[in-house]
Amino acid sequence: MKIGKFGFLNNFLPYYWIEKNRLAEVVEASPKTLAEMIENRQLDYAPIPSFYFLKNKDRLRDYTFCIASKGKVLSVLVVSNGKSLDDKIAITNETMTSVKLLEIILKEKGLSCKLIPVNDRRATNLLKRCGSALVIGDEAIKARMIYRVVMDLGEEWFELTGYPMVFGISASLKDVNARGCDDLLNRSIDWGFRYFDEVVGEAEKRFSMPKEFLEEYFKSLSYKMGSKEKKGLRLFEELCREYGLL
Repeated sequence: MKIGKFGFLNNFLPYYWIEKNRLAEVVEASPKTLAEMIENRQLDYAPIPSFYFLKNKDRLRDYTFCIASKGKVLSVLVVSNGKSLDDKIAITNETMTSVKLLEIILKEKGLSCKLIPVNDRRATNLLKRCGSALVIGDEAIKARMIYRVVMDLGEEWFELTGYPMVFGISASLKDVNARGCDDLLNRSIDWGFRYFDEVVGEAEKRFSMPKEFLEEYFKSLSYKMGSKEKKGLRLFEELCREYGLL
């Protein structure tokens, strides 16, 4: 079976053991592309954006593997050129779930910022269009070292609800049973935390990022759908519906 992988640092630990031992055919792509590949039967199993899953769950099957933040997510951020949030926010074309999450957070805070879609993912280019920008993944990690972080969306969500924010959830089409793939990912996640120093060391070489940040980042994420993650996802769905986003 073919399995998908987010082309971000957040998928490095979950897939490290699988790729190291060549235990499956892994296809790397953006979250949006992985969802399209699942729909087109080009992949059997992959993490996909949570909002996409909620919108299409009548024809999708979900599994245990997920990408969720326990508090700060560190890689889904609103960054700014100035000291505070601008009234216009450029949003990257790479995200679906994070845009909806940002809309909910702004509404809950009573803020009326205008979101400007931009066909780019780089913070530098997004900030040429607006005073603030929503960036995700590795681009957000780079941006946090250059620009002021005015919102960490994982942290904002946790302060709002007290629950994790599920950004990605593993899925297949309803008529595909990919339980074996999910079991493989779970074994790989367990291996990754058992041999955490090895994983961090390899990530340090590959991504040229400080060891201390990598340790913090991997530990800030939850990779399995437990009761708190399920509750967080339900709350996200409820708020999406309440605000007419879903």
